[in-house]
Amino acid sequence: KSRRALGLAESDFGVKMGHMQVQETHSGLANAYKKLGKVIQAVGDFHAAQGTAEATTLADPLQYHSSDAFIVKETLTNRHILLRELIQAQQSTRSKTSAVDRLKSSTSVKRDKVDEALAALDEARSHEAHLKEKTDRVTENLVHERREWTARTTSDLRAAIREYVVREIEAERRTLATLEQVRPDVRNIDASGGLSRLGREAHPVIRRTSLASSQGPKGDAWSGVPRRPDGLNRSISGSFAGTGTVPEDAEAEQAEEGTTGRKRATSSASSLGRLDEDDEDRIDARNAASRLAQTTF
Repeated sequence: KSRRALGLAESDFGVKMGHMQVQETHSGLANAYKKLGKVIQAVGDFHAAQGTAEATTLADPLQYHSSDAFIVKETLTNRHILLRELIQAQQSTRSKTSAVDRLKSSTSVKRDKVDEALAALDEARSHEAHLKEKTDRVTENLVHERREWTARTTSDLRAAIREYVVREIEAERRTLATLEQVRPDVRNIDASGGLSRLGREAHPVIRRTSLASSQGPKGDAWSGVPRRPDGLNRSISGSFAGTGTVPEDAEAEQAEEGTTGRKRATSSASSLGRLDEDDEDRIDARNAASRLAQTTF
C-alpha cells in the first residue's frame, strides 16, 4: 500500500513539474522541466506496479504460509488436548486400581461392590488404551507430516523470496534506466553543462562521462565487475593526454614475457602516458568528488 501511495504521489509530482515549463522563460530549463516531469510520472507508474508485484510475489505467499502455520498450531493444540485426556484417563485407571486393591484387603466384601469396581476398572483401562492408541497414531502422523511441511514451506518461501528479489532488482534497474534518459536534457540546459558540474572544478566539456545507459543487454554496469586491464572499458576514456598500450601490444607483451621470461621495455612516452592514467585513476578525495559529480545530473 505504501509503495502504491508513493507511486501516486510521484505521478502527481511529475504532472506538477511538467506544468512548470509554462511559466519558465528559459528554453533549456523549460525543456528540462517537461522531460523531468514525464520521467517522474513514469517512475511513479513503475513504483505503483512494483507495489502490486510485491503484494503478489511476497505478501501472498507469506499470507498463505501464515494461514498454514495457524492450521498447524490448531492441530498441535488438538494433540495437546488429547494428551491431557490421556493423562486424566491414566489417573482414573490408577484410582480404580487402588479401589479394587482396597476391596481385596477388606474383610467384609459385598458382591455388588466388587462387580461395580471391576467393571469401572475395565472401563477405565479400555478408555486409557483407546486414548493411548489414538495419541500414538496422531503423534506418528504429525512427525511424518512435520518433515514434509517443513521441507515444503522452506522450499516455497525460498522460491518466493527469490522471485521477490529478482522482481525488485528488475524494477530498480528499469527505474534507473528511466532516470538516465533525462540526463542529456538536464546537462543541455545551458552551454556550460547545466547541472552536471555541481560546483566542481572539472569542466563538463573536458571531463564528461558517457551518456550511455547503465542498463544494457549484458546486465548492470554497476555490478562491480573489475575493468579490463587494457582500459578500454573505462568510464572516462579518450579525455586524457598520453597513450596506453593497445590490446594487441598487450597480448604481444604477454606472449614475449611467457617465452623469454623477460618483459619488453616500453618507451618513455608510453610510460609517461601510463603514469598519467595511474594518476587519474588514483582514488583520493578530489578525484572521488569529481567522479561522483560526473555520475549524477
